[in-house]
Amino acid sequence: MERNIKRKMGSEKTVNCKLITGYSALKALQFLYALNVWIACMASACVLSAATPKDDAEAVSVKPPLKSPSIEREYSVASEELQWFDAGRSRPAPVKIYYPSAGKGPFPVVLFSHGLGRSREDCAYLGTHWASRGYVSVFVEHAGSDEAVWRGKVQPKKHLKEAYENPATMRNRPLDMRFALDQLERLKRDCDPVALRLDFTRVGAAGYDLGAQTALALAGQVLPGGIIDADHRICAVIAMSPAPPQGQVPLDIAYKYICVPCLYMTGSEDDGVIGSTKAYQRRIPFDNTFGADQYLAIFFGGDHMIYAGHIRQRESEKDARFQPLIRDASTLFWDAYLQEKPEAIVAMQGIGLNALLGPSASVEKKLAADKTSRSFSRDP
Repeated sequence: MERNIKRKMGSEKTVNCKLITGYSALKALQFLYALNVWIACMASACVLSAATPKDDAEAVSVKPPLKSPSIEREYSVASEELQWFDAGRSRPAPVKIYYPSAGKGPFPVVLFSHGLGRSREDCAYLGTHWASRGYVSVFVEHAGSDEAVWRGKVQPKKHLKEAYENPATMRNRPLDMRFALDQLERLKRDCDPVALRLDFTRVGAAGYDLGAQTALALAGQVLPGGIIDADHRICAVIAMSPAPPQGQVPLDIAYKYICVPCLYMTGSEDDGVIGSTKAYQRRIPFDNTFGADQYLAIFFGGDHMIYAGHIRQRESEKDARFQPLIRDASTLFWDAYLQEKPEAIVAMQGIGLNALLGPSASVEKKLAADKTSRSFSRDP
């Protein structure tokens, strides 16, 4: 686990660099979008003050979808695969890190937890995109609930179900994430050139499927047995396709201690593949979380596979349709709550997220400063 693990990987280390094409006149685009959001918010405020619930939905309908307001620059991206090992738990903790290959930083850190039966290669489009926007993205692989659980097995679904129902799975996953963050801090103390550019005062956690529960656990969700694995370093969370709490944890207790901004994403067809979770239950974490600003995006026609684009018998147009929206919405959220960019905060708290997702999703929000819990929705 020393620094030489990172720099002397040999065949275990893969470095991949590629140039991400930049936008032209980025500053001009940023100014025009921020101005547009401000004008839209002022107009919306006037309309909403006298609107009926039906008028409210119509008042926020903005077409066509808009791009993220907070693009200042795009970085070229490098990635590294590292084979870490947690000696304290006798457990491997492989990671894949996406980071800007240039720039002094300091850059915010985003931890990502994959879904059941997946790996650190999951959702690579997010790792690459976030890094191109200045976020060092650390994709953690979880032994015992990764692809090794089912690959080459006669009954893969049976083994996945066993991993899902094993209490040790959710006990270990948040600890894997915490270990990865500890490793990065240790590398920074050892003057590692990449780690020296990290900002540990701005750390986010994200995850898909079982990874969504992992990210929420780091934010304070109570696990079965009353276990709380909250990490004070986590400033914001993105939970994609979250499930209701496992075990017998009451809802008023399960999410009671989450006090950081969260963006929840799900789809109208987001039924579980291994577990019994139905699409309508994916909103339960949002409905029961009240600390800080909370957002829910529901993609119309979105199923459980749109986030990572895997385990499909044939290609689906849904991945190409929804993944750019997931990418841009998540980046806007990080810009608002990790980098605290004013124009991104205005967009998130106003109608910018609705405008960004367009007719493909509805958006609901509960703002900490607005005890009436206003909800902005978009018709399909």
